[in-house]
Amino acid sequence: MKKLLVISAVAASLTLGACASTPTAKSEYDATVEKATMAHAEAKKMGNVWKQKKMKMSYAEDYLAKAAEAKAKGDEAAALKFAKEALKTAEAEVEQSMKYADVKPGWYK
Repeated sequence: MKKLLVISAVAASLTLGACASTPTAKSEYDATVEKATMAHAEAKKMGNVWKQKKMKMSYAEDYLAKAAEAKAKGDEAAALKFAKEALKTAEAEVEQSMKYADVKPGWYK
């Protein structure tokens, strides 16, 4: 009886330990990339995407590409840094669109 009790206690602790170590929440990198992607999509809908004429991608997309490249190389710190830059840029695009939605240029009548 003692053996059965000990074996069941060990089995229960191993299963509970395995469930506790299973990651259920997203990492900070994944959450940041998701927020940046959503904010940039909203900015695209509003028609306010920051980029230079000669750039193939916008600033937010460029930072997201650099973050993915750094993540693939295994550099977590650089990946998170670029993801945060993408988020900051995308949120600024949205904020600018909302803040100046009703402003018309002086030459426009």
